[in-house]
Amino acid sequence: MKIPSYILYLLILVVAVGFFLSGYYLSQYQLGSQLSINMAELEEARSRNLGLTSRVRVLEDRVLQLESEKISLAVEAEKLNQELSKLIEELEDKSKEIAGMNSSCTGCYRELSEIKNNLKKLTLAIDKLRQDRELLVILKSEPPPNRTEAKIYWNDTRAGLYRINPNLIPTVDTIIYYLDYYFDWVESFPRDASQERVCNWIFSYTTEAREYESAISKLRDEIYLTVLTDLGEVLRIMEEISTP
Repeated sequence: MKIPSYILYLLILVVAVGFFLSGYYLSQYQLGSQLSINMAELEEARSRNLGLTSRVRVLEDRVLQLESEKISLAVEAEKLNQELSKLIEELEDKSKEIAGMNSSCTGCYRELSEIKNNLKKLTLAIDKLRQDRELLVILKSEPPPNRTEAKIYWNDTRAGLYRINPNLIPTVDTIIYYLDYYFDWVESFPRDASQERVCNWIFSYTTEAREYESAISKLRDEIYLTVLTDLGEVLRIMEEISTP
């Protein structure tokens, strides 16, 4: 059976209208979705702008506050500058005053320094005289005539000289070294004091025994020289102090 042509046209028209309507509604749906997205973005942008506007206002307020603080600080700085200038002037006046006082006291300081120097020299001279007095005590004393007491005497003398004048120690050491040689000879004196035995004893005087007495004589000479040198130094110091 053959379909009439008008029905065929009608069917085509219905199909075309259906496609058109479906496309229309689809496009309307897409446009609606896009519009919703755009509205959401617009709302987000508006909210962001509001936040930025608020931030800008806060920053503007902060800038105004800083400007105000800057003006206040400038005023305070000017006050401090004036006070500092005044203080500098006062310090300069004080400096001039102190310079004048220092100039007037320079002579006093010089005299005080000279007095201190003289006092130091006098102290040195007194110390030398005290040491020399102890040396003279050693010089006036006589070594004991027996071995044991002589050893004690010279060891004590060595300890005293170590404190007073260590330069004399080598000579004392020489005395102590030859002490036994000397007393060996002394103690060999014959009990049977015949003239011949005494002569033989005198001729048996050894070089080592002689070194003992020579060292004692040398020590006395060194003590004399030390005392004389110190006295000369003390006299020189006294002359320096007494010279105007």
